[in-house]
Amino acid sequence: MYRNILSISTGVLISIVEILYAIQFLKKWFIKTQFIPLKKFKYILTQAPTEFFIVLIFFYAFSALLGGMITAFFTRKAKKAYAILTGFILFFITLFHMFFYPFPFWFKIIILPLFFPFSYIGGNFIELLQRKK
Repeated sequence: MYRNILSISTGVLISIVEILYAIQFLKKWFIKTQFIPLKKFKYILTQAPTEFFIVLIFFYAFSALLGGMITAFFTRKAKKAYAILTGFILFFITLFHMFFYPFPFWFKIIILPLFFPFSYIGGNFIELLQRKK
């Protein structure tokens, strides 16, 4: 039981860290300033180019895949179920995040259903690799 809790926590934590680093990377790539206060970051999200959000969608999907893979790697049984649980937790964290920042509506529609399938694919991939051993 503790191993499963630790694996879910590790998967979610790695996914969140990857998302935060991706946002920092994209801010430096698309916006040429070093430090952005929180109030100005909300303004920048409304004025950001579409490419910023498209690349951000890729990083969100990759973080869900990575979190599902890490969770499935450390659990012993029900790898897909725990990977989906990781995607569910990431979904709620992102849903909470969407309320505080003014993301475009099309981005919200695309990003929210993205976590379940990619975390499931990550869990399925690890299960497939461990079954071939």
